[in-house]
Amino acid sequence: MKLVERNTAWPEYLCELTKELDELVGLEKYHTYIRHYVFADDWAFEQRCLPIRMPGRTTGGVWIDDNNVITRAEVDLDGCVIGKYPDDVNEKLHKYVGEKIEIVK
Repeated sequence: MKLVERNTAWPEYLCELTKELDELVGLEKYHTYIRHYVFADDWAFEQRCLPIRMPGRTTGGVWIDDNNVITRAEVDLDGCVIGKYPDDVNEKLHKYVGEKIEIVK
């Protein structure tokens, strides 16, 4: 899964997973700035968990192995700042397991 740098001063990235989360809660229709993103700094890679965030809140995580391959991706069902995740959101995110994280600058 390719992480594409978001235009901020922080290590924030957009990807297929964040786009899918935005679509599931309807953010693309109403908001231009409020989006899901993956926070991917050196510390997160060392911890093997990249936080899934929205402005103001961590909503979940992407867990990776030593080769940066996704082993788990989950969000808190009540974690969305705007809108609500569908009950089966974590099942939908399971399709990203096995994909390798690659940062694109």
